[in-house]
Parts: sequence; C-alpha cells; structure tokens
Amino acid sequence: MIIRHLAGRSRAQHAVLALVLSLLLITAGCQATAPQMSPAASATAVPAASVAVESASTAEVVASATPTVGPTATPTDPSPTATPAPPTETPEPTETPTPSPTPGPKTLRETDNYLVLGIDPRPGDRAWRTDTIMVVAVDHEAKQVGIFSIPRDLWVEIPGYGMGRINQADFQGETQKYPGGGPALVGEIIEDTFDVPLHHWVRIKQEGLVELVDALGGVEVTLNCPLHEITPHPTKPGEWEKFDLPAGKNLLDGEAAKKFATFRYNSNDFYRGQRQQQLIWAIKERALQVDAITKLPQIWRALSHTFQTDLGLLDVIRLARVGIGLSSDQIHGHTFSNQAIVYANVGGAQVLKIGNPQVVKQELDGLFSSKSISEQGTIGSNAQCPPPVTPTPAATEPVSPLPTPGS
Repeated sequence: MIIRHLAGRSRAQHAVLALVLSLLLITAGCQATAPQMSPAASATAVPAASVAVESASTAEVVASATPTVGPTATPTDPSPTATPAPPTETPEPTETPTPSPTPGPKTLRETDNYLVLGIDPRPGDRAWRTDTIMVVAVDHEAKQVGIFSIPRDLWVEIPGYGMGRINQADFQGETQKYPGGGPALVGEIIEDTFDVPLHHWVRIKQEGLVELVDALGGVEVTLNCPLHEITPHPTKPGEWEKFDLPAGKNLLDGEAAKKFATFRYNSNDFYRGQRQQQLIWAIKERALQVDAITKLPQIWRALSHTFQTDLGLLDVIRLARVGIGLSSDQIHGHTFSNQAIVYANVGGAQVLKIGNPQVVKQELDGLFSSKSISEQGTIGSNAQCPPPVTPTPAATEPVSPLPTPGS
C-alpha cells in the first residue's frame, strides 16, 4: 500500500517546490572539479623528511673520506679507505587498505520514488485525463536516477471505481475524496501493478511546461528521422491537428514542446514516452546554458500556479545533493517493450495491458542500466529509419535499424 503521508500535504505554498524538483532532476550534471596541484609544484615538492636524511648521509661520506698520513719517510700509496655505507633500515610492514566496495544500484523498493503526473485540464471540462505518468527513482547512495514511463492507456483495476485506463485514476481520486487524493490513488495502482512504492508526487499542468520552455528561450531536441504527428483538433470535430519536425536538431518553443511531448496518433504511447524523456534532457541542457538556477525566484513566481506537490523543503535539499553531481550517464530512461505491455481490445476500445509480468519485472530490475534519457525519443515516426551517418571508405557494413521501444 502506498505510504499514507501523501495524504493532506498538497498545500499551495509548496507548489513552487515542484519546479525545484524539475530543475534539480533535469539540470543535474553540474559537476565540481577537485582542485589540482600545479605541474611546477608537483615537480619540485620534496618531503622534508627525505631532505634531512639526504643531508646527514652526505656529511658522513665527507668525514670518512679524509685520509690520515703516517710519520714515514718512504712514501707509499695509501690504501684505499672504504666508505662505510649508511645503515639500511628495515621498513615496517604496513597494511594495504582495502577499498570500500562501491554500492550497487538499489531495487525500486529501496529507492526514493517520485510520481510525476502531467494533466491538461481545459476550460469547461468537468473531468481531466492524465497524459503523462512517470516514476522517477532516485538512488542517493549510488548517485543514480532512473525514469520509467507508464502508458496512459494501461488497463488497470482502479480501487473504488472498477476497471479503467490508468489516466482516469487521478481525477477519480480527487472527485471521490480518496485518502491522499488522486496522486495517492495512482500510487496505489502503480504499486499493485509494478511492485514499486511511491513516496512523493508532483502534478504539472501542461501550460506549466509551455511557460517553462518559453522562460528558457526554447529547447533543442534531436531526431534521427522526421517526425509526423497528429492529434484530434481541439476545436474542429472530425479534423486533425498536425505537427511535423525534420530530422536533425530542432529548436522548440513552449507550444511545440507540448506537442512533441503529447501527440501520439501517428505513433503510440511508447514512442511518446520516449520523446517526453528526451524533452526532460533538453530542458536540463537549456537550463544549464542560461544559468536557470540564478533565475529561480522569477521562474517560481511565474509558474507556481501550474504545479502541485507534497514535497517539503528538506526533500528538495536532499534532491539537490544528488542533482549537483549527476552526469548524463547517471540519468537513465526506460519505456516498456511490446513484450511487457501489449495491445488489447476491451468493449471495442483499444487499450494496453500487462503482457508478461516477468518481462515487466526484468525491465524494471534493469532500469539503472538503461540508456541515458538524452538518447531517448530520437527515432521520429519511423522505427526502421537509421540515424544519419557520414560515409567513409572503411564503412562496409550496413546500418542496422533502430530497436523497437524499450531500453
């Protein structure tokens, strides 16, 4: 069962801390460099004890090399006097310190796990759906972060409601006054389905993503293949809204970033999840470029209305200690394979179900060995499109197609 301290802690004054979570997790990578001794100092520095021993040995050699002349009239060749060697000290045996083992990654039942919900409530709508569901697992000791995406159309048991898509659970938890609200209900479903407990949560309105990206001056994403996406038009029933990006590097403003993260009718939930993870990395990179940390007070004031969270100040400080030292290879992303989660038809509607629980477990056990989120979501609309390469005379093997969704 999800830890019940989730209940009742979502307060307005904590809303801005969600942004801190986002920036700490996605701007991780500012690594401090230990001070180094200059080459000149390294070459000339000699331990004082070594100098003292060397001086004493020299004095002893000079004193013993002075010849003594005897009282004799017949000159003779003086016999060579052996210079006594300085005494050799037997070094004391020392113990070689055994290095302490590097802690390995924890299981997802041992890490600190954060539920991230992305919602898009629209004016006049009485209900909302959760378009983005991610779990961020933080291993403080091993200094690793793992992110896995949960498809919004996953068919699950919703306590107090019955069977339904997991993207309904947040709204149901809020309207049915579930203890801890929607995030606690979603957390209970995730623990029951994936055996991953949740400890904290962040709920983000999509307008917050738009405003954050615009505040950073846009973000850059990279595609190996062109992206051609569509979604039902919000104001013209029966029509589609298109979104196209060419292969290569693309600078996205807030609205384009929202489409990049949410459109999926030409692909699916799996590929959309990968694009969402790449977008997190893109925001991280851009935040470092513009030194967003120095602008946090202004960003807080501008975006506080778009976030809700149960995080307290101490939670954020603990995250900061991890985030300061992380590099790209320490932030891993995963979307489930089509063996772990499969398509199904329920009452004429297409949904997703757990296909093989053992495969799900294996993929989650390997979360911290999954590829970096910086490498996610680059395949555009065609999984068989290879990344662009520069031909060379030595290139004799064909480029293999990119793998299906997964780590």
